[in-house]
Amino acid sequence: MPSKPPRICTRCRKTTPVGQRCPCTPAWEGSAWTGGSDRRWRTLRAQQLARHPLCQWPGCHRLAVTVDHITNLGAGGRKYDPTNVQSLCEPHHQEKTQAEAAAPRGVGGPREAP
Repeated sequence: MPSKPPRICTRCRKTTPVGQRCPCTPAWEGSAWTGGSDRRWRTLRAQQLARHPLCQWPGCHRLAVTVDHITNLGAGGRKYDPTNVQSLCEPHHQEKTQAEAAAPRGVGGPREAP
């Protein structure tokens, strides 16, 4: 039975086996989070917001609108782990995301609300 031919990486133009990430691609751009949601994620998100309807940032009492991964998927966090998610309001989600984006890659542990 023939197998699919390897794909060509759009960055380095080298061949990569089908279903694998090219070594030149950073981990945070890998397949850990595809940008879409699936039934399992939507269920976990709904359960998290039902358990914690308010923002879990210390001292915040706003209504939570986002379920955020405490440890980023690109840093090794597990997508469907209920202990790796937290409910956040939009301002605190943006603050956390911007702090993670500004931090050097691979430095420090998981990013949590202070």
